[in-house]
Amino acid sequence: MKLCGLRNAPSTPLVTTRAMSQSVRSSPGVVSAAVMYFRLDQLAKNILRDFFVLVGAAETEVEVPAGDAQRIDVWHVPDPALLRAHPEIEPGLLRSMAAEAGMVEVFSAAPGAAELHGCMRKRYQWHHTLELRAERALQLPSAWIVSAGRPDGVLRDFGFVQDASGLEGLYAGPAPGWRIHAVVIAELPRVRGTVLLRLLGAPRVRRAALRDLAALPGDAWERRVAMPWLVRLSFEMPEQLLPGLSSEERDFIMETREWFEQFTARKVEAGVEAALKEALKEALKEAKKEAEREAELRAEEAKREAELRAEEAKREAELRAEEAKREAELRAEEAKREAEQRARLRLTAPMCELRLGRPLAEAETAALGERLARLQETRVAEVMLSFSAEALATWLADPNAT
Repeated sequence: MKLCGLRNAPSTPLVTTRAMSQSVRSSPGVVSAAVMYFRLDQLAKNILRDFFVLVGAAETEVEVPAGDAQRIDVWHVPDPALLRAHPEIEPGLLRSMAAEAGMVEVFSAAPGAAELHGCMRKRYQWHHTLELRAERALQLPSAWIVSAGRPDGVLRDFGFVQDASGLEGLYAGPAPGWRIHAVVIAELPRVRGTVLLRLLGAPRVRRAALRDLAALPGDAWERRVAMPWLVRLSFEMPEQLLPGLSSEERDFIMETREWFEQFTARKVEAGVEAALKEALKEALKEAKKEAEREAELRAEEAKREAELRAEEAKREAELRAEEAKREAELRAEEAKREAEQRARLRLTAPMCELRLGRPLAEAETAALGERLARLQETRVAEVMLSFSAEALATWLADPNAT
């Protein structure tokens, strides 16, 4: 929410606790108005944000990248599933605002041309930033200018016209392509569908909206959205600043406090038993969740242990298979060598017997096989060809022969 003519509204409290008492003594009216302005600014942004969160994603104080600091009051992106999940938000102004991605700028007084241009500048820069992030063209976000007072100059000079819906206080831009609407809170009809927006209006409008909110059913969704922020506004306002407020602002704060205290008293009187039952129900639900979490943890642990055992068994099986493979290869190699030695012996023995002129004795056959394995066929052939029968027999009988 922005004061008319204030280009960059502060986002932090305007006075500190330590300096408050001195400020009140020096200029109590100015300090009270400044603090009340800040509180109302936060009220407007938080109520709108919490409404949009019901049906999508929403943020306040969204910083727009630019040369100077610019912030969008509320930026929201709808979630179609959440919109369908909240049929209690009846068709109307708020649901129309939540139907598509857009920015909301709230003014405590009627904005002028400069403020409108500032809003449009932020929208176009933010649109450019979103397209750069998405790396594609995006639809221009809608813009909603929410004003407590009627901005006659803006409505006239920029060609705003009564919206086609016929809702009082809602104005559309001169053509659909501009994707901009102006909401004049003071002109909105006093119906349930506008109560949250009317809480952002001038003191008189705000007090009427508070009474309408108090008259809603206890489980009304509008109460859930607005009550926490209204209570904070009324109870967090320092008592020493109340005299500096206008009578309408003081009456609003006191009425909010009285309404909340009555509401709390009724809840205490009528809801003790229900609260106990709900607490027991929640405790049982939490115990069930805890048991389920423990069961999931145990199951996960058992699963990890089984996976570890399976992995270990797999490694052991692979090691045994590798060892068996090596042993088989060694046995095959040994068998191959033995077969080759027997084949060489079968070929060489007849030639050796021919040289000796007699059959080989068993010991000589074994010696010949040993010489073939140790000295190879070339040396054995050389001995058989160059040695006499007697020298050959002596060579076979010598275990150290070469």
